[in-house]
Amino acid sequence: MEDEQASEFQWKLHVDGSSNTHGSRAGIVITTPEGDSVECAMRFDFKATNNQAEYEALLASLRVCIALGANELEIYNDSQVVVNQVLDEYQAREEHMIAYLDIAKRLLKKFKTYKIFQIPREENEKADALSKLASATMSIRSKAIPVAYLTKPSTAESEEVMIAEIRPSPSDWTSQLKKYFEENVLPEGCYGS
Repeated sequence: MEDEQASEFQWKLHVDGSSNTHGSRAGIVITTPEGDSVECAMRFDFKATNNQAEYEALLASLRVCIALGANELEIYNDSQVVVNQVLDEYQAREEHMIAYLDIAKRLLKKFKTYKIFQIPREENEKADALSKLASATMSIRSKAIPVAYLTKPSTAESEEVMIAEIRPSPSDWTSQLKKYFEENVLPEGCYGS
C-alpha cells in the first residue's frame, strides 16, 4: 500500500504507540532524505490509553523531525483514530483528545507540507517492534536503540517542550560517553593524546 501512495516527500515517518497492562510506549522511525534511519523506542512514565499513546508517539516524532530540519513529511501510522482526526475525518470529542489534536495541528503547521496515511499494522512493523522493545526495557538493555522516557503527557505542557530522557544502563557505552562529556573522564582502558 505504501508504494502505491505517491512518494514525492523525502522525509518519511513511521510511528506507533500502544498501551497495555505493562505500560504505555511508542516506536518511531524517521527516514531522512539520504536514506538514513533515526529510530527510537519510548516508554511513558504515566498512564495513557492506546489513543493517547498513539498521539504521544506522533507528537514526539514530529518534534524530532522539526529539530532535524524536515520541511516536507510523509507520515505513516496504523492508528485509524489519530490519522482520521488529523485529516478532520473524525471529530475529537473528549477534552484530552482535543488537546492532543490541537498540539498535533500546531506542530504540523511548522512543515511546508505533509501527508498522513493510515496503514495496516503489518506495514508498520519496525515502529511496532520498537514500541515492543520499549516495554521490554526492564529486562532487555538495547545498546543500539535509544529508549527515551517521556515523563509527563504532552497535554500537560504549557510550551511545546517534550520532557524525555535517555536512561542507559550504568555499564552502557553511552553512560561512559556522557561521563566523558560532562566530567572529562575517559573510560577505563582509554588514553588521551
